[in-house]
Amino acid sequence: MPVFRKRRARAGGSPADAPKPVRPRPPGLAERLARIAAEAAPEEALEPALQAVLEESGVHAGALCLFDPRQGVLRLAAESGLSDEGCRRLRTVRRGDPAGWDMPLHGLMNGRAYLIESAARNRYVPRLIEAAASVRTVACLPLNAGPAPVGSLILVAVAPRALGERDVRALEPVLGDLARMIEATRRRPLATETSAGSPPGSPAASAATAGLVAARDRLLAEHERLAAELAARTGEVERLGSALDAAAADRARLTAELEGARRVADQVTPLTAALAEAERARARLAEALGGAAAERSEQARGVAALEAARTEAQQQSEGARAELAAARQVAAEAAAAAAASLAEQRRQVERLEARLADGEAAAARRVEAARERERAHQRAAEELRATLAHERRLREEREAAERSASDGRAELERAHAAADEAARAHAAANADVEATRIALAQTTHVIEALEDEAARAQSEILRLEAELTGAAGERTRLEDTLAEARARVDEARERDGRLEREIARLRRELDQTAAVGRERVAESAGLGAQLESLAAERDRLRETVAGLEAERDRQAAEAAARAGLDEALARERAERGRLAAALAEAEAARGALEAAHARQAAEAAARVATLERELEHLATARPPVETPVEEARGETDGAPMQVVTVGAGPGAGGRPRPGSGALRVVVLDGDAAWESGGTAGNDVVVLAPGENLAARVTEIAPARVVVNLAARGALGALHSLRASGCTASFWGCVATPAADRGVALGTIEASRCPLDPEAIVATLGSHVGRGTRVLTAGTDVDALMSLRQALARLGASVSMAWDGKQAGDLLTVVQPEVVVVDLGLTRRDGYLIAARLGGLEAAPHAVLVECADDAAEGFAAVLADPSVAGRAKPLDRVLAELLTRHEPEPAHQRRPRIRAVGLTRK
Repeated sequence: MPVFRKRRARAGGSPADAPKPVRPRPPGLAERLARIAAEAAPEEALEPALQAVLEESGVHAGALCLFDPRQGVLRLAAESGLSDEGCRRLRTVRRGDPAGWDMPLHGLMNGRAYLIESAARNRYVPRLIEAAASVRTVACLPLNAGPAPVGSLILVAVAPRALGERDVRALEPVLGDLARMIEATRRRPLATETSAGSPPGSPAASAATAGLVAARDRLLAEHERLAAELAARTGEVERLGSALDAAAADRARLTAELEGARRVADQVTPLTAALAEAERARARLAEALGGAAAERSEQARGVAALEAARTEAQQQSEGARAELAAARQVAAEAAAAAAASLAEQRRQVERLEARLADGEAAAARRVEAARERERAHQRAAEELRATLAHERRLREEREAAERSASDGRAELERAHAAADEAARAHAAANADVEATRIALAQTTHVIEALEDEAARAQSEILRLEAELTGAAGERTRLEDTLAEARARVDEARERDGRLEREIARLRRELDQTAAVGRERVAESAGLGAQLESLAAERDRLRETVAGLEAERDRQAAEAAARAGLDEALARERAERGRLAAALAEAEAARGALEAAHARQAAEAAARVATLERELEHLATARPPVETPVEEARGETDGAPMQVVTVGAGPGAGGRPRPGSGALRVVVLDGDAAWESGGTAGNDVVVLAPGENLAARVTEIAPARVVVNLAARGALGALHSLRASGCTASFWGCVATPAADRGVALGTIEASRCPLDPEAIVATLGSHVGRGTRVLTAGTDVDALMSLRQALARLGASVSMAWDGKQAGDLLTVVQPEVVVVDLGLTRRDGYLIAARLGGLEAAPHAVLVECADDAAEGFAAVLADPSVAGRAKPLDRVLAELLTRHEPEPAHQRRPRIRAVGLTRK
């Protein structure tokens, strides 16, 4: 048993959250199971045992599944409280089958008990009971008989009950009792076969079969030895499987470690690339910082040149003002003569002022450009800090800074050109003043004539002075603006200093990052060494796994060899059965008494045939009665009364008599003798089993399909017809057309081997309902127990037989309505049971499970049995009997019948 996951205690939880005390296993549970096993038949003891376990454990529902080692599946054998979906999901459990729930199979194969908590919220747990929301715990407990798995116990606990590890530990001793009960169920067919296989007879017969008995004993001893060897090999395989699981776990762990190392290596590679990229970014940043320093020096030189130009312009303006005062004095003395030149001077002054305004505007633009460059430098500094994350953005910002610097240099050159132009303008003004001065010196003789004009000129000069005063104020404002520009330049210098300090800090961080990168490179080298060691360990594990896989293949080959030995043993048993039958037939042929008995049987058969023809003639001539109740009359007063079945008559809602009109009948056989056996008005078509059979049957659209089971390929033809969608009813018979003898059966269906409970339940369809009597005959315990549980859930009453003798007794007592026969029973008992179905009071619906033997040969050999040969009839009568029988009614439409059994006439 594995270690279960313990529930973690909650900190500060309430007393309700504390684990509930586990109810100990009552001491009488083992004794109760032992009493159930002793009182009931093994196949009848599983359901009471399951009910006892459920009652003692206090759970709501449960199921018991049997493990079929031949097919590796779990089959539901008994259940209590499960829903329809739960039964369907547990009916046949295979690995990876989405229609089933394979958790019990996994637990059985792994030898572990699975305890599923909060099962109602687990989407992998199906709806096992109707009130699925109340399910708290589901337990899947493996059942083992020694090292061999035999089944699984499923327990479903609903609120407030919850299963825990202690509950499962308490049930552990009982699991062995359940496993032994399952083993007893599986030994039941072998025991009945052994008891039935010892034929009573004379000492001569015993002496003749002594050799066969000795051979049987040797084969049984060999089988036991092989079983012991198989158990030992199974234990070895399980040990190797455990070792393989451990190796797989180690391999998974190493694989996880290798994946982790690979992820670390994958992280080291981009870190190294990032470190190299950081180194390149640092180099680019150093280059950008050098360019920025050169640009700042260039800007400083431009600002100095701008200051010099402004000083020179101021000096020129002051000189021009002084010269203007002198000119005003000269003009006062010679105003009349200077009127024309004054106008010209006014124009010159206006041009000068315009040039001065242009120069000041250019200076303002240069200051604004300087501010813009400062802002651009600030943005460039920010972008330079961002370049540590991305190279492309740094390149773009650097190019933008270079373009801004080139624009600044162009602006500075334009400022120099404007200053030069202003100097030239001042020089031209000085030249004009000198020319004016010379003109005034030359025109002193006309001053008196122009006094009136001088007054007007004086007023104009006053106006010009006012304008000059305004220009001086504007110049003062420009000087203030220039001072503000200087202050901003100082602030920009301070920001440049801060940027340089930030760049130094970033350089230190880059150096630290480089050191960390070098450490990471060293760590990656260590990880590489670890990866190499892990790769070597992985290669060693691969070699180990390859060796384990080779050992597993060898074990599989040995298992296949054991399976071949089992098949050879089964063939030997079948051969032994055939030899015993041949010996019995030889003894019967040599005995004179048996020869006389055969002659009497033939004469009795002839008399019975004559009587049957007379009875049929009387039946056709007798008018129908409303209630067909037949009294059994004994030939003597002391004889027991016959068993009578009272049911609904044909006139009380029954189906119309099929033989009342012309019918088209298809007979599946390869002999054309059937065509002459049809009654008047009926069309008989004989079709041999083969290709295109389904299309031919569909084209004919027969009223009935009669199948001769002694014809080769008959059961395969039934499979093909059903697979093609044919819905007609199949009526079976066993006949030898060459001898004109046969036995009529009832409706039949065919199923393939191995026996599949789900397929058989689907095949039966409407034939099974509440109260339907069903008989199963076969030795596949797991499949038949699962079939019994499925039919019992539909309301049917199921009886089980493990050999021909037991099946014959149950046929007489139960009078089943549905029979499931495994034709692979020993001594061909399955064929004999199928042939005896026609001798019952009401022929049941039969499902024949085809085995590996030749079914046609088996059915043909059955006709030689005395119990069957006595009921053989000519083909025309067999066909007439099959055509006059009624179709079986659906189970939900059947009326109850009254059976009088065991009455005696006094």
